[in-house]
Amino acid sequence: MNYSPRFQIIIVLCLMITSIHTSLADYHNAEEIIRRVDENMVVQSAFYRAKLVISMGGEMREKKFIGYTRGKENAYIEFTFPARDKGTRFLKLGSEMWMYLPSLERATKIAGHMLRQSLMGSDFSYDDIAENERLLDLYSVELSGVDTFAGKICYILKLQAKVKEVTYYERKIWVDTINYIPWHVEFYAKTGKLLKELTTFEFKKISGHNYPTKIKMVNKLRKETYTEMVIEDIEIDTKIEERIFTKSYLERK
Repeated sequence: MNYSPRFQIIIVLCLMITSIHTSLADYHNAEEIIRRVDENMVVQSAFYRAKLVISMGGEMREKKFIGYTRGKENAYIEFTFPARDKGTRFLKLGSEMWMYLPSLERATKIAGHMLRQSLMGSDFSYDDIAENERLLDLYSVELSGVDTFAGKICYILKLQAKVKEVTYYERKIWVDTINYIPWHVEFYAKTGKLLKELTTFEFKKISGHNYPTKIKMVNKLRKETYTEMVIEDIEIDTKIEERIFTKSYLERK
């Protein structure tokens, strides 16, 4: 029986995926995969320049900011564009988050459920932007299969919270089998409701990390909106002055 070239390619691809599924599942366990994801995503310290491109009902808004992070405890963000947002700053100290507005000339504490609210009108929350913690410390992990995403062969991992202090109770992650990049992530509430979806479009090899530099977040609880974050420049594992992570620096005039 003769098959068309296209049909033959589909058959070969299906056989390859099945073969890869079996071999990869044999040689990799879920925790090892997440450990390698953590090695890419979690940094000792970093300085970066980035922008948020926010789409709301087809209207595009752009915001630029600089950021510093050190471990899982400290993060600092300062918006530089547009003019109305310039000087708006955020500081994470351990479990506390502070916001400084130039018009008020003082810092206000952001606590509890407010940390999960929109950052500057975007689809990212305060917690999303400041996250720099190993997933393996927060979630139990299950390898549920292998599939393709955006043309890449990926492990499919299901994560469930094993500690109380997490923003999302469950995550489903598509991790490519070569670079261990989380190309797609679904975030779920404890009820099973899908809250957000994150997709990676680009990454760069920086200081031994395969680090995403262009990502898109979609908040499934909002309509006709998404936000892209593009990291324009980044230095990983760089020395950061102690004064950056202080309230006096946050509230400087």
